[in-house]
Amino acid sequence: MQARHSPPTRIALPVGFIVVLGMLAGLPPLSIDISLPGLPAIGAELGATDSQMQATLGAFMLTFGFGQLAWGPLSDRHGRLRVILLGLAVYVVAAIACTLAADGAALIGWRAVQGFGASAASVAGIALVRDVFPQPQQRATIQSFIVAVLSLAPIVAPLIGAFVIHAVGWRGLFAVLAGAGLLLAVIVAIRLRAGRLRALRGVQPADPESEGPGSGTDQPSQESAERPAGYRGFLALPHARALSCALGVVFCGMFVFISGSPFVLIDGMGVSSSVYAIAFALASGAVLAGSLATARLSQRGVPPQRVLYAGVRGAACAGVAALAVGLALRGAHGQWWEIALFVVAMAASLFFGGFIMPTIFALGLQDAGAMAGVGAAVLGASQMLGGALGSTAVGALPVAPIVAVGTLAALCGVAIWIIARVTFGRTPS
Repeated sequence: MQARHSPPTRIALPVGFIVVLGMLAGLPPLSIDISLPGLPAIGAELGATDSQMQATLGAFMLTFGFGQLAWGPLSDRHGRLRVILLGLAVYVVAAIACTLAADGAALIGWRAVQGFGASAASVAGIALVRDVFPQPQQRATIQSFIVAVLSLAPIVAPLIGAFVIHAVGWRGLFAVLAGAGLLLAVIVAIRLRAGRLRALRGVQPADPESEGPGSGTDQPSQESAERPAGYRGFLALPHARALSCALGVVFCGMFVFISGSPFVLIDGMGVSSSVYAIAFALASGAVLAGSLATARLSQRGVPPQRVLYAGVRGAACAGVAALAVGLALRGAHGQWWEIALFVVAMAASLFFGGFIMPTIFALGLQDAGAMAGVGAAVLGASQMLGGALGSTAVGALPVAPIVAVGTLAALCGVAIWIIARVTFGRTPS
């Protein structure tokens, strides 16, 4: 009986570590969502078109996704802390440049640089979880709480953005982001020093002089040193390709709802922007709830593969239900129950997205060893690629938006279940 309860007792929650990495992971969604209320004002002042304003978001997401592929190997070679601080420096400089932008093209360019800097902090932060917590169950628990922290960003960012615009104008948005990046760099330098990370892991430093950025948790294990380094080495690991693909599919399904919901609720059902903001906040709360549910199961000692399998079954069911809702509400006129039904379907899919993500990260980096930075880069790039595909596909289907959202949600839900079934079999251990 004691053996059954031993896993939860081993997983202590390092609150400071979780909050810092949650802030690093939440920087990209904060950077994107805080600007949403200001896009019309920015375009009007700079004389930019709507497509240029959308491109400011696309440029950030593009460089954030593929920038991780550059920063990941660098963090393996030179250390996580160095890469995080360098990335935050790039981020802060780009944010300051955005406040001085004179036209839409300049803003697009500096937002691209800003996304590249943010990608360094994100990928190195994910790899740090693998460095400090070697057991998959531990990583699933910690990653779940990190996802819970970052999921707060989409809830509060638009509110912060609206307040800043009203108080000081749209240029203040990027001043806030520059200040946030600078503050985060100071916190990281203090809280993620090598000595603190060794103490967190429960390992005493063998050589005090070795402490410094990039030391301590960056040393390859004997097992990982025998494997080839780089992307080829990581993709050769068991399940690495399947889990990377799975994470992309999860994000594709989530972004189907995120990008399609304004067209369904505002254009299709005629709800106001304030009602839509409430619906979006509720859906973002579902991501938070899903990640906390995974953390709870992991703390109780449920193996990560079983958590994943439960999540993909739920995602498949939620996707099929979303398709049924989409077909049933094709001619919706904005009745309260129609709005509520769609929001429930959206929240269900996002819940299982938040439920699955931490476990995929934990399993995906399980055997990465000294390639944790490369592995985190592959997983992070898969996320952004999947999100981009989901956002694009909603507008590409020649059907009503609500039907497109339901169809794509069902395809993604079933696809993630098939991937898990093929990868781990019928009953994963």
